[in-house]
Parts: sequence; C-alpha cells; structure tokens
Amino acid sequence: MKKILVLATGWHFSSHFYEEMVKQKVPDGWEVDYFCIAHRAPEDDNTITEKQYIRDSEPENFLNEMDKQMYEYPITEEDLTNLGWIYLLEDNTCCDGEIFNQWADNKNHNYEDYDIICLTHDDNYILSDNLFMDMLENNIKIHKPIIESRYGRAKHQFHTEEVAINDIDWMFIENGYSEHVPKAFTPRSSFCFFKKELVDLLPNNRFDITETATGGKLMSRVGETKSFDNHMDLNDWNSPVGTLREWLYNVKPDLGMLNHCGWFSVSAQRVSRYCIEGERGLVSKHQSDCGKYIPMLQKELEEIGML
Repeated sequence: MKKILVLATGWHFSSHFYEEMVKQKVPDGWEVDYFCIAHRAPEDDNTITEKQYIRDSEPENFLNEMDKQMYEYPITEEDLTNLGWIYLLEDNTCCDGEIFNQWADNKNHNYEDYDIICLTHDDNYILSDNLFMDMLENNIKIHKPIIESRYGRAKHQFHTEEVAINDIDWMFIENGYSEHVPKAFTPRSSFCFFKKELVDLLPNNRFDITETATGGKLMSRVGETKSFDNHMDLNDWNSPVGTLREWLYNVKPDLGMLNHCGWFSVSAQRVSRYCIEGERGLVSKHQSDCGKYIPMLQKELEEIGML
C-alpha cells in the first residue's frame, strides 16, 4: 500500500478546508493520513473571535462569500477528530516546513512510511476532490520551469513548459506560479507536494527554517495565540522561503533540481483548479500577484462553474 501524508498548519481553522480536504478521492492502492499540526487550539478565544465578524457579515462580493463559506462555523478539536484528522498541538514556531519538522520529530512518525507528503495552510479554499486522482492516475499536465530561460534582476524568473506529470520525475509541486512576479520562483510551501526522496536530500532530513539575515535564529511566537494586526508584521516568517529556494537551486548541479519541480497552474500565484490559497486567513486579503490575482481567480472559477 502506498501512502500520502497531509500536514495542515492549524491556525485559522477554516471549517470548509478541514471538511473538504478529507473528501479527496483516493486511487486504488493508496491511503492518506491527515494531520493537523496546530499552533493554537481551535477553541482558543482568539481563534474564534478573529473570524466571528466574517460569520456575522453580509458578503459584498464573491471573495467575501468565499471567506464566509470558509469560516461557516467555529470548528473544534472534536470536529477535526470526527472528520478523520489527527490533531497535534505544537509550539508556535515558523510554519510551513516547520510543521513537517515538528511532525517528524515525534518518535512515532517516520517520513519513510510515506511516498508523498503534502504541506498546506488551513486557510485554503479547496475547489476539487479529484486532486489525488489527477496526480496519481489521470496524468494531468503540470508546468515546469525551463532552466535555460532564467532571467530577471533577482534571477528568480523562468519561462515554463507544460508537461504530463508522468513524463517527469517530479519531486516538488506547488499550487500556482506567476512568471511576471520578480520573485516568481518562491517555494512558500503553503499548498505543496513533495516526495520522500526530496526529504532524503535535506540536511538531517529536515527543512531549514533559519535564515542568515536573522542570525540563524528560530523565529518563534511560542505561547502567542493572537494573529498579527498588520499584514507585514508576519513578513519575517517568509525568510525560510529564500532558504528553501537556494537549497533547491544548489542541491543538484546546474539547477538540476528544477527539472523535478512544477506547478499545477501558471494563471496566478495561490490559484489552481484545486485550491485557492488564503492570505493571512482570507481569500479577500490577497496582496500579491501585481494586480493579476482577481482576473485570474475569476477565470479559474468560471472554468469550474463556480462563477
């Protein structure tokens, strides 16, 4: 039996996310384990009150409607367990790759038991229940970077080509890509999939969540259960993205790892036919993609019949 490990960062606790993610169809011969690695409890007062105004609001547009669907009710730990999630409460340290580290540091867990690992935020709006089927059985088209096309002032932009997922030995797939963004190649790991072979290559089989500019210190909010008020207050937590990007560039000669990387969509960052990623908890809080987010989001939703 082959296995998929899904690790969700438990912070915003969208009831829609936790309900829809476990509805994924699973190919024969595969099984999925779902873990919520929480950095605050779903019953915490801050967790509930921060989204209560959304539940009480009258949506002004389709983005607000999606936000309201995401937080239809305050989900509880018991609800998560009943849905099939294994709930673990861990220290509130820098998320994304860190939730894999926290899961893997548990002596009862071994990443080698899994063929594919998914890291996801819990403010993502899940659009499809066919994700695993498409990845593993339906030979979907994905988009991979063309190494020779590297350009831009920061050298983080690449042209892409569409390939069948079975035609490349993929090791790392993310949700969406936007070539026009100066830091287009940005492995945020907020909805991504990687194989255990990638973890084999990581130093100590863990993600490096430090960053030289921070003095190599673990960024931590241990004991904090309140979200930041301002969008940029959490910006330092993006630093490990650069660390992971440089590792992907250098782990194989001549950017060779990029031959094993891809995206589900090149319509917009954070958007694919499978998932619309929230930003700071909400779809409506988008502050990325240089003004192209809304039209690309509308296009994806129209194609699947949601608009």
